[in-house]
Amino acid sequence: MRHTGHQGIAFVWLILLSGYLQAAEIPKETQEREYAASSATLKAALEQLGAYRGNPLPTLEGFIQTERVELDQYQRPYYEFKIELVESPSGRTLVRVKANVSAWYADPKGAQSAYHSFESNGRLESDLLDRLSEYLNKHKATSADADSLTKQIAAVRQQRLEVERHISELEKQTLPPPTPGSSTQYVSLPKLRNSIFSAPEERSPVLLRGQSEDEFEVLERRGAWVRLGLGDNRSGWVKSSQLLPKPPSSATASAVRGEATAFTVIREVSSTFSGDWRRLKGKKVLYIWARPEGSSLNVKAGRKLRFAQATFSERYRQAVHGSQVSPDGIVVIFLDQQGGVAAATLSDIGLWVEGAITEPVFLSRCSLDPSSAFIGVSRTSDAPKLNSESSPPSR
Repeated sequence: MRHTGHQGIAFVWLILLSGYLQAAEIPKETQEREYAASSATLKAALEQLGAYRGNPLPTLEGFIQTERVELDQYQRPYYEFKIELVESPSGRTLVRVKANVSAWYADPKGAQSAYHSFESNGRLESDLLDRLSEYLNKHKATSADADSLTKQIAAVRQQRLEVERHISELEKQTLPPPTPGSSTQYVSLPKLRNSIFSAPEERSPVLLRGQSEDEFEVLERRGAWVRLGLGDNRSGWVKSSQLLPKPPSSATASAVRGEATAFTVIREVSSTFSGDWRRLKGKKVLYIWARPEGSSLNVKAGRKLRFAQATFSERYRQAVHGSQVSPDGIVVIFLDQQGGVAAATLSDIGLWVEGAITEPVFLSRCSLDPSSAFIGVSRTSDAPKLNSESSPPSR
């Protein structure tokens, strides 16, 4: 009997020791921890970790104080955190966490079935604070890199502004002097398709992409930006650093101004081509009527051809830069004594303006009717025979 008694005592002590060791394996409850971060930073981190959302538990065992609890009678265990952030004047913040654990008690008799709350053993709180520490350490280097990158970007932008101011001052010295009797200045874009904006800032809508060697009239200067005339009473803005100073000396500008005294455009109409020239037959064209200036009844053929070419080039620029649907071709009707009609497709005009084809090749693709009205301009021996496949529309 005494031997049996000693065995009983040893068995009781073994049970108690086993319970003590099992309790020692459960993390000690840690409900608060201080961090070297602001409350806003910690709240954002806790939101990323899902700390403000409740979550189900796989079981109650290991997460609550289980004294006198028959775990097999509880279902759907659930927990949520109560979190308090206490920020100190030094910028450090104390995080206090308490886990509320609940589960549905399924009463075998059914009379007392209900949700019951339990006291957490600290494991959930400790786990959250550990994950918060890991999250902050992981993102500490990333935040430092982001701050450094932000400062570098700001410094580069400031340097860019200084460079643009310097370029703007230099441009004022390098732009060609205005034409005598006029304050008009012209600039051109490089061959790259530079963007022309609706306002003096890069976030504004893009009105158009500048074509190679386009020339624009300078309307206004504002810091590092220049407002350019685009035709049709439209204007746009471009960085001054993207412009090349240039006098109005291109074939287009000079021809338009040089021959402007010979003719006056009295009417423009968009309509379907009514002539027999197969390249524009049935297509939409822009008709332009030109009358001799002053008392002149007849104009030399050479000046008439140059005016037609200048008009083709000018209207092509307007069509490319305009917001409306471009015509398929342009037809110039002369109302002098000899008359004459010059017609060209918009695609051919573009190839000539952009330098893809030579002037003789371009003229060979035009319709000049009658050809005698346009012969007389000085051309090389390889000048083409002028086409005469068009007739003016009824007026």
